[in-house]
Order: sequence, then C-alpha cells, then structure tokens
Amino acid sequence: RIDALVKVNGKTIGVEVDGPSHFKGGSESPTGSTIMKRRQVPSIDGIELVSVPYWEWDKLGKDQAKTQEYLRELLEL
Repeated sequence: RIDALVKVNGKTIGVEVDGPSHFKGGSESPTGSTIMKRRQVPSIDGIELVSVPYWEWDKLGKDQAKTQEYLRELLEL
C-alpha cells in the first residue's frame, strides 16, 4: 500500500510515510520488507517511490506550511 500517488511533470510518484513498524527495533534502519518494497514498487509498478520516515513527519507537527514545504522539497518542486 502506498500512502499517496502524485503526478509531477507527467511523472507518477508514490509517497510512503514509513511508521515505526517499517524500522528495526526503534532504530532508523529499515526492515527487510520495507527495503524490498522500496525496490519492487519502482521496478514492478514503474513509478518512483519516495519515503518519509515517521520521525521527520512527526517533527512537522500540524504546521501546514512546513508540511507543504517539506513535500515540495522531497518531490523536487
């Protein structure tokens, strides 16, 4: 499951917000299944995939302007 699909300049990009279950034991190291998903989605579905770790998303809080700026930078807009 991908959290969002966006079209940027005619290109489809998947955005995945990776929660704590995507990382080993509270670390910043992704689990094997997360690594596999990051490899398979682009090769099978033909879309670019960007991942947002939960700790970065949580830092943004409810500030909509910060969230939009973060996503613009992530998507290179």
